[in-house]
Amino acid sequence: MTTYDRYLLKRFLYVCFVFSVAVLGLFIIIDGFTNLDDFQLRASGGAGQLILLMAERYLYQSAMILDLAGPTIIVLGAVCALALMLKQGEVHPVLAAGIPTYRWSIVLPLSGLVLNGLLAANQEYVLPAIAPYLQTHHGDSVHDEQAVQPQYDPQWWIFITGAATIPGEQCIKRAEFLLPPTLVGDYLKLQAEHAYFYKQAGDHPAGWLLSNVSPAFSELELTDKGREAIIPQKNGTDVFVTATLTFDQVCRQNSSVRLISTAELLRRLQQPSVSAISRRSQIVHLHARLTRPILNLLGILAAIPLIVRRERTSPMQQVANIGVCMATLAAIMGLSMGSQSLGQAGILAPEQAVWWPLIASGAYVGWLSGIVRT
Repeated sequence: MTTYDRYLLKRFLYVCFVFSVAVLGLFIIIDGFTNLDDFQLRASGGAGQLILLMAERYLYQSAMILDLAGPTIIVLGAVCALALMLKQGEVHPVLAAGIPTYRWSIVLPLSGLVLNGLLAANQEYVLPAIAPYLQTHHGDSVHDEQAVQPQYDPQWWIFITGAATIPGEQCIKRAEFLLPPTLVGDYLKLQAEHAYFYKQAGDHPAGWLLSNVSPAFSELELTDKGREAIIPQKNGTDVFVTATLTFDQVCRQNSSVRLISTAELLRRLQQPSVSAISRRSQIVHLHARLTRPILNLLGILAAIPLIVRRERTSPMQQVANIGVCMATLAAIMGLSMGSQSLGQAGILAPEQAVWWPLIASGAYVGWLSGIVRT
């Protein structure tokens, strides 16, 4: 890495840092003032507790915001770094020395890939670990009760509901499990004080541990499938129900896909789906997650020739270049998001909905390489 590469890298990272702070600051200010009453209802200890409540919530929310806005920040950081280099005349000496544009700017796409790797780590490890904190409402803690979103378990078609969920304990309070005739011969409702979710660990399947269940296990007339699904516990009052429906799906179904790792998403796709719409949406999200670094890289490669264009060196022309670049990036982003919406609606196949904008954008970026200043 040359001195020029380090100089451009520092400028790029500085711009990305400024944009990140600006995005997080705007979100905290707008969301905080909008929901200030909810925080004040929980802050019985005065201003100090209010500040701690808001700080805790937005500390966890910042990981989600960076996951959503991170790719856009990376591309805009590259655009601003290039525009500043061109505005201050720092590009001309390098070009006069015979160094091609794609060589002196190569640090931008490479560092963009590194930052995308950090975003991927945030998606795979950080968000799943802090998912309970992201499933709370304003002013609530992970041990406060949240609303239940009743769901069918796709493995046994057990309808799972209850009075409330507790994200910090991964449990449903006053849970009700409606068993289908395939498990007990006729419809039967299992009621329990709490239902705790446990992930798969080795040979132990994933499922729900129902405490103080009613009716008791000895009173159930289980079928062969029912004996596989419902396992009695040694204390005689609890049962374990094997299931693929996870806690986050009954707590915050709409945001659950964003809060799980790719491995968990693949596991869900391998299970029978509750509906074709849900499965299609998960497939689109999986492909979009895998292609996000590539699309981000294409955005940076498109910005280089559009900002550093041949035969456009006046200040007004540089402003026009930035405008054209922003419009092009917006079109690429809009094409990708619109196509994903068509895939989720079933108009396009999920694979086509994600990959064909990527192919079209790659072809366009290749064509743009001919207008770059050399």
